[in-house]
Amino acid sequence: MVFVSVDGGATKTVGVCYDSTGHILGVSARGPSNFRNIGVEPAKRSIVDCVKAALERSGLGLNEVERMSFALAGVKDSAISTQIVDSLVRELGFGKPYTLLNDGEAGFNCRFFGRDGVVVAAGTGMIAYIRFNGKMEKSSGWGWLIGDEGGGFYIGRRALQEAAKIADGRSDGSTVFLEALKSFFGVSEPRRLVDEVYKTPINIRRIGLLAREVALLASRGEPTAKRLIEEAASEAALNAIALKKRFKAESLPVSGFGGVFKAGSLYWDTLREHVRAVYPDTRFIDPLYGHHAVLGSVYMILAEYASKEFSEERILQEFNRMVATLPREEKQEYLLLE
Repeated sequence: MVFVSVDGGATKTVGVCYDSTGHILGVSARGPSNFRNIGVEPAKRSIVDCVKAALERSGLGLNEVERMSFALAGVKDSAISTQIVDSLVRELGFGKPYTLLNDGEAGFNCRFFGRDGVVVAAGTGMIAYIRFNGKMEKSSGWGWLIGDEGGGFYIGRRALQEAAKIADGRSDGSTVFLEALKSFFGVSEPRRLVDEVYKTPINIRRIGLLAREVALLASRGEPTAKRLIEEAASEAALNAIALKKRFKAESLPVSGFGGVFKAGSLYWDTLREHVRAVYPDTRFIDPLYGHHAVLGSVYMILAEYASKEFSEERILQEFNRMVATLPREEKQEYLLLE
């Protein structure tokens, strides 16, 4: 049997073709597929292109696929958003049985498949999940306007706010920070940032990608950037703390996944420090990156529809090797890998 799983959010869409033993046959990456950010039709195009590329690289055709899964932003957020995504998937025209998942739910399973734990998903947005004694709940995930504190967009937005303060003389932040943001947006003077940011629609992905620039500055010791990364990590930690408190699960392990964890050790170390300050017995499992979230869907489909046991570690290793062989432009543009 052959399966295809797709994971899509605000920054990218990742597709994987695999067989009933979990052997990875093809991997692809394309642009965002969060309908709230880019609209339904662009989201559909990203998903279709992603599936086609994964199948082409596997050497298989759609007629050989037994079942598909789609872990997409918006699923289970509300009845209306779930219905929109379900309609979107049906309109893709693949004509295969499919399973619909929330992208954060699938991401949880890439770290704690079938196990209890807390996962902080720090991508463009921010959401955290807990599974404890068979029950699963979430914290954050309110979207870029209401919340998502600690995610990539939050870091990018805060960076823009700090740059404006520096430009006005309302902050003692360094000109190095301001110049880095001007360079990122390709503008010669600070007020031009307004033209780059206030567009219709707001370019969520571009502002979220600014988090990479902030992380780079932080790694070089720039004070404002370091403060913003620590601030974002402390916000992310609040989600893990809140979920542990809600379930009285003091010793439950914590992990994460998402592109923000590429920011380096400062983000992860700060997050752990804040959680340990409240729950000192917490065990931490190193996070994965955003493109790994699709593996949670792979594990779930294999467990439900395949007859053989599978090794998560082997699947992860195969997936990483396959990702390494992707065209360089694809890795850089969609997965933010060099």
